[in-house]
Order: sequence, then C-alpha cells, then structure tokens
Amino acid sequence: MSLPEVLIVDDDRLLRTMVKDALADVPCVVREADSGDEALSVITEREPAVVVLDLVMPGKSGLELLKTLKSKGLRTRILVLSSLDTEALVQQAMADGAHGYLAKPIHPLDVQNVVRAALEAVGAAS
Repeated sequence: MSLPEVLIVDDDRLLRTMVKDALADVPCVVREADSGDEALSVITEREPAVVVLDLVMPGKSGLELLKTLKSKGLRTRILVLSSLDTEALVQQAMADGAHGYLAKPIHPLDVQNVVRAALEAVGAAS
C-alpha cells in the first residue's frame, strides 16, 4: 500500500520546511508548492489526501484555490494556515469548505495532530 500524500502550499519556503519537518513522524509523502497555481496543478494531477494551505499568497490566494477545489468535488481534506490577523479569512475558508486550520506561528505537535486527524478522516492513515 502506498503512503498518502500531503501537499504543503505556502509562498514562504521556511514555513514549508517547518511543516515538512513536523510531519517527519507521520506516515505520508510530503510534497510542496509555492503558489496557488502550482498547487492547483499538483492537486489536479495527484489528488493528495491532505493539503495544508496558506490563505495569503501572491497570485492565486489560498481562498481562491479553496473555492476552485470545492467546485471540483475532490476528496482531499484542506487544512488552512493562518496568522492571527486573518481570523475573518479563516472563517471564510471554513465556510468555503476547509476542514480545519492551523494558526501561525505553527507548533510541530499541532501540525502532526491536525494532519493525522485529516488523514484518518479520508481513510488514508495506517
């Protein structure tokens, strides 16, 4: 059985690395995208089990990407990343179909717990 895929979408390379490192003990394959457009390409091609999505990015925002993904009817669980000053965006993201969120700055255990729960929800966890 192949491992489930988790896609980290954030324009901040350091944050992607921190999330990836936090998932080192979670049985999954981690992929990265640095923009909404790149993420859409990866998601359309691979349909990862979980996407960890930054809401505020240049170009296609996480909110725009979330709406696009919702219209496609994918099984992918979307977890949004948000800093404290974007609480209204988090509420909008949840209304638009996000399955959970992580507050920035992130804590590795929070990342592990939220991603594990999302993987279990899609039946991808072993």
